[in-house]
Amino acid sequence: MKKTYTITTLALISITLFSCADKQKQEKDLLKDVINIHDRVMSKDELIMINKMQLDTLMQQTKDSTINKQAKQLSATLDSADSHMENWMHNFDAENKGKSHEQIMDYLNDQKREITAIDSELNASVAASSKFIKQIKSK
Repeated sequence: MKKTYTITTLALISITLFSCADKQKQEKDLLKDVINIHDRVMSKDELIMINKMQLDTLMQQTKDSTINKQAKQLSATLDSADSHMENWMHNFDAENKGKSHEQIMDYLNDQKREITAIDSELNASVAASSKFIKQIKSK
């Protein structure tokens, strides 16, 4: 009887420890996903600046109001996407101290959705501005 009790106790302790380790792994894996998306987004920072400079140059060099208007709108779109990224980085909390596993997972899933949306926004704004710049330069 005592032996069965000891084995049962050890089994419960093992399950509990494994469960905690599994939860930590889930949190760590999800955090890694979020950081990887962030890193991918940050790699586009240079493209944003290059396109903004080219749009600014176009606006200074052309007297065509239609081109200026489009360049201004695309520059504002790049600024907006860049601002969303900066705000996300400023507000992101990788620590999550004192929160339950469920709270951490909910937070990280929300952050993953946000940074993925920012990634899409950046992709669209860079693609649109690059296409516009290419069209204008080919004229």
